[in-house]
Amino acid sequence: MKLKWKLLIAAVITLFIALNITLIFTSEKEINRVNYISKWTVANEQDLIETLPVAGMFMPKEEQFFYHDQDKGSFQGFLVEKGQAVEPGTAVLEYSPQNINETKSAFQMEIDRLNQEVASLDQHISQMEQLLATSNTMPASSTGTSQNQQLQTPNDDSIIVQVEPFDSTAYIQQSIARDIENKELDKSKLESEIEKYEEMLTAADSSMIELTAESMISGTVKELKHTLENPILTIISNEQKIEGELTEDEVQQILPGMKVLITYENSNKQLEGTIDTVSVYPEETPEIGKENSYLYTVQLTEPEDGTSVFGQHVNVKIVTNEVQGATTVPVKTIKHTDKKQVSYILGAGGYVERRQLDTGMKLDHTVEVQKGVEAGELIVLDRPLLIKSNHPFITPLSPTKNTKASYGAMSGMEIFKTISKGFLSR
Repeated sequence: MKLKWKLLIAAVITLFIALNITLIFTSEKEINRVNYISKWTVANEQDLIETLPVAGMFMPKEEQFFYHDQDKGSFQGFLVEKGQAVEPGTAVLEYSPQNINETKSAFQMEIDRLNQEVASLDQHISQMEQLLATSNTMPASSTGTSQNQQLQTPNDDSIIVQVEPFDSTAYIQQSIARDIENKELDKSKLESEIEKYEEMLTAADSSMIELTAESMISGTVKELKHTLENPILTIISNEQKIEGELTEDEVQQILPGMKVLITYENSNKQLEGTIDTVSVYPEETPEIGKENSYLYTVQLTEPEDGTSVFGQHVNVKIVTNEVQGATTVPVKTIKHTDKKQVSYILGAGGYVERRQLDTGMKLDHTVEVQKGVEAGELIVLDRPLLIKSNHPFITPLSPTKNTKASYGAMSGMEIFKTISKGFLSR
């Protein structure tokens, strides 16, 4: 008897389910189906930041190199020690003035010699000018009277020419004038030589002032070379930068000016900066079959507080894409159909809305919605198999949230809006 009842009940249930399925798929009138929504989420407004994580370390921002310059004289010695702190203007090395003094003496001797030659020429020119002035007061003199002279041509023809008397005074005056002109030219050349040596003497005097080399930055003496192998002295700055290497794939994604986030191992401390330089040539000579690396540097937005040491490793995240104030939803809330992207929205009137979306940047399990959803709207998270747009929806009752405390946390206006929404939706 019990078996018959069980079979009867099973037959009734099966018939009920089959009848409903038939009505759903064959009825010409649309059935006002209620969508049961078990999970939903809220469209958020947030900043999306896509980063490329790379390794980096603290390095000096600047280095100042000093080279042995023999033109300044013989090297006398270093005025600082390795590891010593220096400031702009700190004297770090000096040259001996002995060689410069010898050079200055040689220049001065040459200038004195040239000045003596100029003085001698001036004396000669003065004498010639006096002689020329005296000749101008003398009467013209001739060597004889005008006379005819017979000359024989190559064709054995004879011609008669008249020979004028020779004026010796005019000839002497012309010779003196040419001599004065030549001596003035020689004097000009000597004065040019004197000017050249005087400039060289002034340069030697400047070298005397530059016998001491000074630091141009605040930093520390990194290296001294007593062998005088260039560079003989290196100073590293106190100001720091971040330096690291990029792979062949990474270097193609990075550009100068990109924002950088820097964090420390086992610390919440964070710094910001920007990409300063990106090398376009590998650190080592390229070889086929060998992966290349490319140097990059980061300029810190604010100076480091001095607790980091050179060579300290940090985590670097280079911002390759960023959207501020983006409306975002979980990727799983979007359905792809017919090359379209759609989501189901829980409308304020109690109905489900199907909307087409335009999306942008995707980050992990979150996607930016550029059009179709506003921040604060409710999005269906787990879509029912037969969800229907423009149909009402219901959600699970949560008795644990329907408490006096939960209502007490709401303002009077929020309670009024909620009650009004419930009445208006029916």
